[in-house]
Order: sequence, then C-alpha cells, then structure tokens
Amino acid sequence: MTIGEVAARVGLAASAIRYYEKAGLLKPAARINGRRLYSDDVLHQLIVIRFAKDNAFTLPEIKCLLRGFPETTAASTRWKKLARGKIAELESTIAKAQAMKQMLESLASRCHCRSLAQCARGFSRRLGIPAQPSNRSSCS
Repeated sequence: MTIGEVAARVGLAASAIRYYEKAGLLKPAARINGRRLYSDDVLHQLIVIRFAKDNAFTLPEIKCLLRGFPETTAASTRWKKLARGKIAELESTIAKAQAMKQMLESLASRCHCRSLAQCARGFSRRLGIPAQPSNRSSCS
C-alpha cells in the first residue's frame, strides 16, 4: 500500500505516518522508485498508535510499547506495564486538579479583596512569603 492509501484507511495524515517512521515508532517502509510501500501490518501498528495517543500516552511511551519489549512479549503484558505507569500519573494529576478546584472554590466564595495588592498580601501569607513593604506613594 502507498502512504496515501494507509493514511486514508487509518484516518491519519501522511505526514503523521512519516513522522512516526522517523521517530522510530514504525519500521521504515520498503521503497520502490523512492516511494514508500507498506505491508498490511502497518495498519495494526497505526491503529495502536492512534489509540495510545488518544489515551494520553506520549510518543516515547508508545515507542516503548511497540519496540521496547522482546518480540515474544505478549501485548497484554506490554499494556499492563505501561497502564500501571499511566494510572499513577493520572492519579497524581487528578489529586492536583482536585486541590486546585478546592482552592478556587474557596477563593470564589471567600475573597472580598478590593484590590489585587490586598489579594497579594493574603497570598503571600499562604505561600509563606514575607510581607512586602507598602508601596504607598506620597505626592509632595
């Protein structure tokens, strides 16, 4: 199959396929008269790549999935190893997002500041930053 045929069948741009090849996610395609020709196996690999990208796996993680194990390693073993790492990463992200949400809800319901300088003084206490001297300018 040509790169255009592959791209159409998996819903990717040809440039993405070339990029994945250059990044080492795909084995280089055979070339005839300078044109890439792919076997049907590339379709499965590209579908796996799309699925992994859609589920927040990075290109290095995807490369590990495809090329970082002995060829005899079962797909389930590969996915389990990568999924454990991704789950831990997501749990950390969720915890940070929940803390941020609580802080913003508190801010939205409790802030009665009249100026950003007043907010900054409150934030500096929360952040443990020494109080800043007042910038009151006096006109002579």
